[in-house]
Amino acid sequence: MDKLLLVEIEQLRGKMVEKAMKKKTFVHREVLQLSQMLDELIVRQQTLRARSHK
Repeated sequence: MDKLLLVEIEQLRGKMVEKAMKKKTFVHREVLQLSQMLDELIVRQQTLRARSHK
């Protein structure tokens, strides 16, 4: 498993939550953009995990 990818996911998750708290909503354009970036990283991490378990 890629530890750097996990760190990047956690950092982006924190940034997204921080932005949502600042904007007082999870549906602000900037928050949604961060969420989509986070989704991509999570899918990448899950793909790597699935490949390593084969």
